Amino acid sequence: MKRIGEVLRYAREDLDLTQLDVMKQTGINNKTLSGYENEVSEPDLATFAKLLTLYHLSADEVLEIPGCSGKNPALLSAEERALLQNFRRLSEQQRADFCTMLSAIVQKK
Repeated sequence: MKRIGEVLRYAREDLDLTQLDVMKQTGINNKTLSGYENEVSEPDLATFAKLLTLYHLSADEVLEIPGCSGKNPALLSAEERALLQNFRRLSEQQRADFCTMLSAIVQKK
């Protein structure tokens, strides 16, 4: 079974959110969230759904249900997480330009 707390922490950090930011947006106490992220406790289903929505994750990804096509955030390297964080900071136009450049680089391979 996957470490749900680790996935939740990485997802929060990837969005550059603090635990206080999450508390403000969801009403989940930051100490409670810390407990989830440190594997002290697990969220109930309603709380889990709030976090998945905020973090733009699917339950399939987080719970590693077979057939899930996405890559688990907890399995990303530090370099991949940094790349994802930077990508999310780009404007829509910058993202499109970046994807075009990345495709050109990959095709040269």
